Amino acid sequence: MIKFGIVGMGLRGNLFADTLRQNPHAELAAVSDAFPAALERSREKYGVPGYADVKEMLDKERLDALVIATPDFLHREPVLLAAERGVHFMVEKPFSTSVEEAEEMREAVNRAGIKCMVAFENRWNSPFVAVKEAVSGGEIGDILTINARLNDTIYVPTKMLKWSTGSSPGWFLLPHATDIALWLKPEASPVRVYAVGTKKKLAGMGIDTYDSIQSVVSFDDGTHAAFTTSWVLPESMPLIYDFKYEIIGDSGALYVDLADQMVRQAGGVYRHVHTLGTPINGQLTSAPSCMLNAFVNHVRLDTAPEAGADAGLLNTKLVDAIHRSAASGHAEKI
Repeated sequence: MIKFGIVGMGLRGNLFADTLRQNPHAELAAVSDAFPAALERSREKYGVPGYADVKEMLDKERLDALVIATPDFLHREPVLLAAERGVHFMVEKPFSTSVEEAEEMREAVNRAGIKCMVAFENRWNSPFVAVKEAVSGGEIGDILTINARLNDTIYVPTKMLKWSTGSSPGWFLLPHATDIALWLKPEASPVRVYAVGTKKKLAGMGIDTYDSIQSVVSFDDGTHAAFTTSWVLPESMPLIYDFKYEIIGDSGALYVDLADQMVRQAGGVYRHVHTLGTPINGQLTSAPSCMLNAFVNHVRLDTAPEAGADAGLLNTKLVDAIHRSAASGHAEKI
C-alpha cells in the first residue's frame, strides 16, 4: 500500500483525497493546509493526522508519495522538501510560475531520482485522449496550426480563489491549453511568442491581474498556435469555464468544445450539466482522478510519468514568455 500525503486541502486537495480513498493500492496517511479551518475539516472528514506545516508532516509521517495542490505560486517548497526526502510527488500545474524555480525543482527531482508528475489533467480528459489518438494515427496529417480558447467566469478570480492576485488567467488556465499543444506536437519546440494582455475590470475591483491574454506561439517547424484566455466571463455562462480547441492539419482538422457536454438543463437558470467525470457506480471518473490513479500506478509499477519535470519546465518557460511579451509589448524568446 502506497502511503500518500496531500498538501493543500482546497477543492482539488479534497478531490485527490477522495480519489486516493477509492484506489486499492493507495492510502491517504496525512494532510497539510495552512488554513486552520480547512485543516480541521480535512482531519475530521478523512480521519488522518493534519499538519499546518508540510515540513512537519514529511518529518513525522513515513510517506511514499505526496500530492501538491497548493496555489500556483507555492509549489517550490513542498517539491524541494519531497525531493530531499526521496518522496515521489504529483504537483498541480503550473510546475512553477518562475522559470528559475522550475529549473531548481527539476534539478532536485533528477538528483533525487524520484517520480514527478505535473498535473496536466487534460491528458486524461476523454475528448483530448481521442484527439491524441487521432493525431498520432495520422488522421489529420501534420499539424499546421492550433487555435485554443480557455476562459473562466469572473466567479473564479473573485470568489473561488483567495489568491487570484498572485496568479493570472495565464498561469491558472493557459498551462492546460499550452500543454495539449506541446503533447500533440512532441517533435516541435516553441521558440518565440507575441502576446498582449488587458488589465481593466479585475484591476478596478482591486485584483491586480489580467482580465485576458492573447498570444501567438511560433514553433521551430514553422508552424504556429494561438492561445487566448480570460477570467471575466459573466457568471450567467452555462458552465464555469469555456474551453474550445481547434487543430488543423494538412489533411484534416479536429474540433473540441468542452463547454458543450451533451446535456442541457432549462429551468430557473439555463445551464450545461457537467457530464465529463460524472461518478459511475460511486467511482470517480473525472480527468483529475484518472490522472492521480495513473500516478499511483507509476509509483507502484516503477514506471516513468510522461508529464514529468521536463514537461513542467517547458510549459513554465512558454507561459512565462507569454507574460513577458504581454508586459513588454514585444515578441519574446522561449
